[in-house]
Amino acid sequence: MRIMVLGAGSIVPTASRFSSGFYVEAGERRMLVDCGPGVLEKMRRLAISPFKIDTLLLTHFHIDHVSDLFPLLKMRAFTPEGLPSRAPERLRILGSQGLKRFLATLIDNNEFFSYVKTLMRYETYCSVEEVEPWRVYDLGGARLVSAPVAHDGGVAYRLDYEGVSIAFSGDTAFSENIIRLAEGVDLLVHECSFPSERLVGKHVSEVELAKIVSLVRPKIVLVSHLYPVWEPEEFRIVEAIEKSHQCRVI
Repeated sequence: MRIMVLGAGSIVPTASRFSSGFYVEAGERRMLVDCGPGVLEKMRRLAISPFKIDTLLLTHFHIDHVSDLFPLLKMRAFTPEGLPSRAPERLRILGSQGLKRFLATLIDNNEFFSYVKTLMRYETYCSVEEVEPWRVYDLGGARLVSAPVAHDGGVAYRLDYEGVSIAFSGDTAFSENIIRLAEGVDLLVHECSFPSERLVGKHVSEVELAKIVSLVRPKIVLVSHLYPVWEPEEFRIVEAIEKSHQCRVI
């Protein structure tokens, strides 16, 4: 399994971070986890074809995690040369409860975007599934499990493929579910939006993250959803984690 960071920042971009998005390869599968603003541009820079993505996992429906979904849906109706495609590649979209209503609200029933349904006919090349907590899904040999987290209907995901495991927290406050879901993973991708003295919203700081890591005990932690307020003090996250569990921190 291979992962590339497309965005580990927040809605406020910086010189080094776009909004949320991760590219994952598992065998023949080409997946995205979240698709926030800037993700498609980062894919272009890394020569990752958006036409080859076969699975999209959405952790929740906030703008900084989904805004590039809409150009992606329209793009898939075309060929890489920009011509209308006679046989668009299939895209499987999975998300938490409300995914179908989300797409219906922003595309199907939106007079300005509804052409993506009526003209592009996105439903003919996209399947849309609302994941059930703790149910196991087969993604072409990769094993997917989701769990609800503490953030506006959000879910976390765990992927297992050929003995390698990755868990994605999405946005969340401290959650027992992420600990249960991610226990013993090789790679934990977990948010750490704000420093402890400036923590706001349904997020975690370095304090909560260190506790989570001590309970999950991953081999590697990839810290995500960092707001610019962290710059240049990201070292505090590493120090907090290293006090609780010895692992590599990215």
